[in-house]
Amino acid sequence: MSIKNLRKQRKTNKGITLIALVITIIVLLILAAVSIATLTGENGILSKANTAKTETEKAGAKEKVQMAVMSSFDNSGKLDCTQLKTNLDKVEGIDKETVPSPTITELPITVKVDGYDVKIDENGKVIVKGESIGGNPTPNPPTSNLPSTEDTKPYLPEGATVDEEHNTLENGLVIKDENNNEWVWIEVPKSIYTNTTYNGGTAPTSSEDYAKIESTMQAYASAYRGSYTDTFYSTEQHGFADETEYNNWKNSMLKSVYEKGGFYIGRYEVGTETARFSENDALTTPLIQRDKYPYNFVTCSQAQTLAKQLATGGKQASLMFGIQWDLVLKFIEEKGVKTQEELKTDSSSWGNYNNVSFDVKREQGLYTTSPTISGSWNVTSNYTKPSSDVLLTTGATDRNSTLGINDFAGNVHEWILEYYTNTSYPCVTRGGSYNYNGSNSSASYRGYGSTFSSYDYITFRPALW
Repeated sequence: MSIKNLRKQRKTNKGITLIALVITIIVLLILAAVSIATLTGENGILSKANTAKTETEKAGAKEKVQMAVMSSFDNSGKLDCTQLKTNLDKVEGIDKETVPSPTITELPITVKVDGYDVKIDENGKVIVKGESIGGNPTPNPPTSNLPSTEDTKPYLPEGATVDEEHNTLENGLVIKDENNNEWVWIEVPKSIYTNTTYNGGTAPTSSEDYAKIESTMQAYASAYRGSYTDTFYSTEQHGFADETEYNNWKNSMLKSVYEKGGFYIGRYEVGTETARFSENDALTTPLIQRDKYPYNFVTCSQAQTLAKQLATGGKQASLMFGIQWDLVLKFIEEKGVKTQEELKTDSSSWGNYNNVSFDVKREQGLYTTSPTISGSWNVTSNYTKPSSDVLLTTGATDRNSTLGINDFAGNVHEWILEYYTNTSYPCVTRGGSYNYNGSNSSASYRGYGSTFSSYDYITFRPALW
């Protein structure tokens, strides 16, 4: 090779090396930019880590206040503001200057815990300012996208979503609220108010014609209603301050059901994360979710206080009034999934009773034969429940479900807002119980208790409107 050609080759090699270096630098700059964006962008790793940290801190602040609130209910189920003041002062990380002094005279109040504003509303519900724990709720779809007819117009509370399996009126419309509690829509056809069979010849004149609305509902559900009425007896009975407050709640329910053609009830009996073994156990957060321990050992007044805490999405929650329980039975009958005999006479075929045996194949579910003894709960995986007294967790088996409603017959009795005329036992329960026979404790069954009664076989189920 000549010296001239060698020099030419060296120059060429040098040029290729510089180009490769420039390209490498450009690639590195691009990778650096992408890495920086991944770390620091709006949806970057650092941003997500900070968001997760914030949400965890919010959840911790909320839990501290919830524990203080739940420890502040007295034996009648009322929130004791004096005790609440004492308990809040003991909360670690609370700014005591935000706690009313010398005592708490009224709710709602907002306190600051670990730097976060935490609100306690008049029902004892705890809310963190700007709360988005568990991710942002799915936006409500337009109401027109919900299944509806001229007779019934379901609505979505703010932050709620529709269950993918139970998303029609035919198979039972189920929603999950912003707190992951589940509710089932109960149809009460709007056409009953113009039907002379039910309205006595005179239709309600407006949504505030409460007496006529109620009497029409009673006639529609007469097979289950009988001569019972929803009337106020005492503060100790259901926790209402007086008859006026009781009637205000009932009238708001009547108006809503009249206008919407239905209402929501809890999909499951109310449950709790921690098993209860006596009336002395602390009152914890009520939940309407599957595979929870039944929220038993509460009085009817305590049950109403706890039910109110399940309010969600701008709607109020309460124990069901007696007429609402009967309307649920009528709804099930009208859908043709259960006969009157299965609803009124013998509910053994779809309830948990001591006279029936059936399979429970849920690994998450639990059962107990000794509900008053600590540590007595067992896993139900591939469990065959015998013909004897066995208490199950909420929704332990789909055998006991109809139209998305679980355990409306059997498992445990449920407190409602109805009055029994025996003043020694004015509180009313409905539905069956695990320690009863399905033929004498059907879904329409009524039981009675005193204002201080609380047992392992009684819980509650709220309505939402």
